[in-house]
Formats: sequence, structure tokens, C-alpha cells
Amino acid sequence: RVTRIVDAYLEHARVWYFLNGGKETIYLTSADWMARNLQRRIEVAFPVYAEPLKRQIIDILKIQLEDNQSAVWVDENLENVYKHNDMPPVRAQQAIYDYLKKWIGQ
Repeated sequence: RVTRIVDAYLEHARVWYFLNGGKETIYLTSADWMARNLQRRIEVAFPVYAEPLKRQIIDILKIQLEDNQSAVWVDENLENVYKHNDMPPVRAQQAIYDYLKKWIGQ
């Protein structure tokens, strides 16, 4: 499922998250998965080994997946399907900002 968050900040997080046999593996990548980019550029992906960084990336991914204010799912016809639900409101960009403020001790 493709989720897109359109809000105040332009985001292009390129994170690959794999869970296999209980082992979490994370890669960060430069790849913007559009044919024109993959045919004209050299893209890189690299693993994240540091556990504190992996935890932080996973925390941020979870926040983004919980967004029910600015996030939309993209359906098979490339149409936006809004994620509003009965859960407490979560706006990912604000929640990530608050999370990072706590992380740096402000």
C-alpha cells in the first residue's frame, strides 16, 4: 500500500524497512522510484547498523503510518483515498517535530 503525506513540509523519506524472522533491517536510499530517474541517475542504498538510529527511524515510520489528518492512500487507479478514521487525530509532521524536540532535549 502506498501512503502519501501532503502537508507543510516537502518530504521525500526513502526508507526501506524489512522484518524477517524477527530481525529488523533498514536501508536509506537516494532512489526516487520513477523510471526517468532510475534510467538517468546512479542511485545508492545503504544499511543502517546503529541501533539507536534504527529505533529512531522506526519510531518516525510508525508516526507517519498513524497519520490520519494529512495522509492519503493511493489506490489502484492512482486516486487519493483519505485515511480519516475514529482514532485520535495524528498529523505526522507535527508529531515528528514534537518527537525530535524531545529527542534533542528541548
